[in-house]
Amino acid sequence: MNKIYVKLILSSEGESPKRIIERMKRIGALPLVGDFDFELEISPDERLFDKLDVIHKALRGSRVGYTITTLADTSKPLEGDLSKRSFSPLEDLTPADRKKAVYRQKLDRWREMGLDVSELEEVLDSDVSLFKEASKEFLRTHLNNTSVVKDKHPPESQLDGEVLALLNEEGKSIATLAKATGHSKEQTTLSLARLISSGSATLIGSGTKEKYVLVPPPAPPLVKKMLRTLPAEDAEEAEDRVYSALSPNGTTRGQVLRATRLPDEQLSEALASLSKKGRIRVIGKGTKARFVPV
Repeated sequence: MNKIYVKLILSSEGESPKRIIERMKRIGALPLVGDFDFELEISPDERLFDKLDVIHKALRGSRVGYTITTLADTSKPLEGDLSKRSFSPLEDLTPADRKKAVYRQKLDRWREMGLDVSELEEVLDSDVSLFKEASKEFLRTHLNNTSVVKDKHPPESQLDGEVLALLNEEGKSIATLAKATGHSKEQTTLSLARLISSGSATLIGSGTKEKYVLVPPPAPPLVKKMLRTLPAEDAEEAEDRVYSALSPNGTTRGQVLRATRLPDEQLSEALASLSKKGRIRVIGKGTKARFVPV
C-alpha cells in the first residue's frame, strides 16, 4: 500500500495546530508525532496527483506550508535516512503526551523568533501540567527584557503599527489589543515586547490588572534662535532706542536687548551713558537688575 507523509511548516501568522489537525482529519489523514506530521494511504484505484490535490485543497487558506514524501510498500525497510525516522500515531498517545507534542511545536516557533526556550523545555520534560503558566510568565519576563524580540514571520512592522495605534496613556490589556487587531494573543504579546524594547510602550500593573501604556515621544528640543541685531548709527540713536524701551516699572537688560535689538557693546555703552547722565537708575543686581527711566 502506497502512503503519503506530510510535514508541515507552521507560521505564527497561520492557523493553530489544532485547526490544522481538524482540516487533515477530514481527508482521512492520520496525525503523527516524529519527523512527519501526517500519514495518508493511497488506495490502488487512486492516482497520486489526485491525492496531492486533495491535500493542497485541505490546507488552502491556512497559511501553513508543507512538504510531501511518498513511500511505496511500507512493509519493506525504508531506504536511506528515512529508515531512522520514527512515526507514532497521535491518537495512540496519552492526553499528556498529546499536549506535550503541541507545546513542542509552539517552542519551535518561539525558538525561530529568537527566544531562548531552554528553561521551558525543562518544564515541559518534567511536568507538562506546569507548562501553560510557565509559558505565560516566560513571555511576561521577555516583555521587560532590554533585548529586542524578533518575529521572523512578516509583516511585523504592520502588526506593531496596529498595536501602537491602539495604545494610550490609560493603558490596555493584551486581550483588548488582540481582539481589536484581530491577531492572536501570542502575536500581540511579541509585538508589545518589540514596542517596549524600542521605548514606545511600557507595562504597568500585574496579573489580571496588567496594562500596556503608550510612551509619548519626547518633545523636540527647543532651538534657541540667535537674535538678529540692528546696530545704531551713533551713540545718540542707541541711547534713544534704549530709553524708549524702558517701562515706568523697570525693564531688565534682556528685555531691553530684545526690544532694541542693539549689539551687546552698543547696549552696554548706552545704558552706562544714560545712567551717568541721570536719565535712568538701576534697581537690583545681576540678571534681575531693572533699569527705570527717571
